[in-house]
Amino acid sequence: MTPQPRPAARPERIGADFATATGPVLHGATGSLYGVSEDGVPGDELLDALDITTLAVKPDGGAQHPGGDASDAVTVLRRGDREGKGTGLAFVYLQDLFAKWPYEDVGIDVYHERLCAVVPPMLTEGNEGRLVFVPFNEPDWIWYGLKENDPALFDRFMADWTTTARLLRGLAPGVPLAGPNEAFFHPEFMRHFLTRARDTGTLPEWASWHELSPGSLASYRGHYAAYRELEAGLGIGPLQVNIDEYANNRDLSVPGQLVQWAAMFEDTKVHADMAYWTAAGGYSGAAARPNVPNGAWWFLKAYSGMTGETVRVSPPRPDTVDTLQGVASIDGERGTAQILVGGTDADFVVAAEGLDPAFWGEEVTATVHRIDWSGYEGAAGPPVAVGRVTGPPAGLEIPVSAPDRMAAYWVRIARGGAEAIGPPPWKGSWEAERAVVTSGETTRQGCADDGNGFAASGEHDVSGLNQTDSGVVFHVQVPAEGLYDLGIFYAHMYGRGAEATEPQPAQQVLTVNGTEGFVEYPSTMNWQHRSIVHRSVSLREGANTVELSKTGAIGTARGEVALDKIELTEHRPCHEVYDGTFARIDGDGLVFDLYAAADGYHRIEGARSGVLAGPQNQDVPVDLERPVFLHAGINRLRTAADVPRLAVRPATGPEPVEVDAAEVVRSGGSCLVVNDFANRGHVIGWNGRGAGVSFTVEAGAGPHMLLVSYANDVRIEGHEYNVDIITRYCDLAVNGAHVGRFPMRGTWTWNDFWTYPVIVDLREGANTLAFDNPDAPTADFERFRLAPLNP
Repeated sequence: MTPQPRPAARPERIGADFATATGPVLHGATGSLYGVSEDGVPGDELLDALDITTLAVKPDGGAQHPGGDASDAVTVLRRGDREGKGTGLAFVYLQDLFAKWPYEDVGIDVYHERLCAVVPPMLTEGNEGRLVFVPFNEPDWIWYGLKENDPALFDRFMADWTTTARLLRGLAPGVPLAGPNEAFFHPEFMRHFLTRARDTGTLPEWASWHELSPGSLASYRGHYAAYRELEAGLGIGPLQVNIDEYANNRDLSVPGQLVQWAAMFEDTKVHADMAYWTAAGGYSGAAARPNVPNGAWWFLKAYSGMTGETVRVSPPRPDTVDTLQGVASIDGERGTAQILVGGTDADFVVAAEGLDPAFWGEEVTATVHRIDWSGYEGAAGPPVAVGRVTGPPAGLEIPVSAPDRMAAYWVRIARGGAEAIGPPPWKGSWEAERAVVTSGETTRQGCADDGNGFAASGEHDVSGLNQTDSGVVFHVQVPAEGLYDLGIFYAHMYGRGAEATEPQPAQQVLTVNGTEGFVEYPSTMNWQHRSIVHRSVSLREGANTVELSKTGAIGTARGEVALDKIELTEHRPCHEVYDGTFARIDGDGLVFDLYAAADGYHRIEGARSGVLAGPQNQDVPVDLERPVFLHAGINRLRTAADVPRLAVRPATGPEPVEVDAAEVVRSGGSCLVVNDFANRGHVIGWNGRGAGVSFTVEAGAGPHMLLVSYANDVRIEGHEYNVDIITRYCDLAVNGAHVGRFPMRGTWTWNDFWTYPVIVDLREGANTLAFDNPDAPTADFERFRLAPLNP
């Protein structure tokens, strides 16, 4: 008997009922604990596009971490609240005034003395209406052991809560409190807490707890329902809720995971802050570098761009870990509907229901964009359009085939028909653990059984590639001969372990069909904090071999890396189109968040003029009939409200003036230091506290883009899991006038160089630029580049 072929599995189905609104879009899941380390880190170019409703921070000057002060966070929140709605709150973890983790148990009386010292200085006019005090953090295991469910321990905590709440309300009248802030939802203690707080008049204005387990994706809605039931039974509230720490390392940076969390929190209309497992200032894995986005940022931007009201979403398997979930919104005023979905690698259909033909007309168009995972530190461009469906609004079905489980899918629905889109660039992916591995070790990473393992494609990576014969061979197939972008997903902190060398970038030998060359890998935070390097490779149609190894005929590579996967993407000219229908509304105009893969000139078509916001909010008018210099990452451009779309592509322009470390004027003890990883073999070190550098250039009058290439590896060692990098500041003066003080975030090593952009106004002729910090040390400088902004 001939075996019959098995029928293809039916695609999963997720429904969005646009006739059933569930309330105004909250954007509650956009918050972050220590995601903003200083004003300017990770930078307004990134933060401005996010509708940040809460941030979790430390008290000003707190010793727990070097950055993350409340007043810096409030400054960022106020600047992002251009409409003056008063939204955006800083939840201040008051126990983070202590240096140790877990916090040193000094006794409640000493704690109160410390509160009396740290609270009053934060009560400034600028912070008014923006602070929420969190008196205790994770008391289930820190100081009180509440998870033991011992009534005596409950009573001890409540006695301290009562006196602390009364103290804070005396010190800071009108500043809300949040609590109990346990590490998990604890129904036994929550009932005790709410009852005693009610009876003593010390109920917080906000209820808070943490959801820090992969299992929270299944259990959170039950926790929320149980909490609201407790409130109702006790005659309390309803209080506002902030889940002020959520998600694991496996979730952060991953659009397909973040959409599952956002769906839960938006569905229950609570605020939530992504957890802090790594280094401050990276927005919990959503900022590759200051001003530079990764895939998670594009997800948060798409989520923040949902306007109007949310609608009912029906996932195929609600309250199930790592499954297809989503959030959807409709905005009648703008005539748009949006759906964000993800979390599966099985084909699925988005069923858009309830769109009223009387409003939407006879035809609507749904465009599907894929928001790819790019690692924690890998830069990512805008979401890629992968499909389009046009049809009547009633019962529109939008198929998504062969989805990536780590990606999110953003569906944008607008009135009317639209031209079919061409196929996206061909893309293929190959896992390192499934390649031919020699003298390397395959390790499982970032799975549901190990929530704080770092995310890895395929839940595995290959490490230990430090032997002479170590290598990974990928046998790949491509559809046509031509140029391809090779993306290598990797991580390394070479030089911070047993290696007999200082921390530094690493290498491998890259061999493509027998042709060798070295590939350079900038350092990452650790051996699993993944980034991407890109190389252009020429491939033949069909079978090709790509090898990454320790040695080759050209020599032995420096250091080692852990490999996750490689991707090959068909090379196409860089050309991005930004739809004005989904741009951000800013007063009477629009804001487009334009991406540049590299520093350089770009043509921006679709409007005659605009205002380039600039990384420090300089708001420089630009003539869009001429090229505009964009820094790598996000560049905010304001336009008139009637701009339908913008098209952006690289262009030519004047060659930037480059001033190398050896060419500047040094003063006050600043030194020229040999550095083999610098552009020309030197850096300027020992800067600050009277030591500085300057240079003079000839320029035309007008705004210029200044690019400062620097290194900074100052850090505090000893925290259990956080990497306490320290931002150093640099003062810039142009022709004797102080321009500003700018943050230079840590670059992981003194041998890795990042670029900090600043727009400066120059006069016709000679201009002198000076860099120093009279109060403290500043970064090492490698070189400076200067280009007319809009020639």
